[in-house]
Amino acid sequence: MNADKRVIVYPQYLDSKRTVAEGRRIPKHLAADEPSTHEVFDIVKALKFEAEIEAKHYPRDWIPRGRVRVLIKGDDGKPVNPDIPDRRSLLLRIAELVPKHPNRTNPKARQAAAAAGAAAAGAGPSSSAAGASGSGAGASSSKPAPSKKGKKGKK
Repeated sequence: MNADKRVIVYPQYLDSKRTVAEGRRIPKHLAADEPSTHEVFDIVKALKFEAEIEAKHYPRDWIPRGRVRVLIKGDDGKPVNPDIPDRRSLLLRIAELVPKHPNRTNPKARQAAAAAGAAAAGAGPSSSAAGASGSGAGASSSKPAPSKKGKKGKK
């Protein structure tokens, strides 16, 4: 895939809870309720586009991570999907399909995916080293550290 010809889709573009200043790019009544990067990716793949998830942050909101790069036009300049010729129609189509995504229509599948994600997160290294050492900077002291100011600071 050629990175120069792909369109970037951040989930924030489609979020009905965001304002235009916060990054929403479609009308509020057509926008989806908190779409995720994976939902956007699944929908784009279902629409027969070449797509890729990238671990990048949206500049206006650094907490959620992820964007989808979509190849809308082929090497000849013609749309890959004739029903969706440009970025705006792609955004509107994705927002229309997000509520119909399997994670939203089947809550049991969503809970199973969340449980699998929590189990994978819990399998990481344990934090037992934090309480193992009793010494260290500020570990046992309940008083604040003394000020290093001279006589001039203690007026």
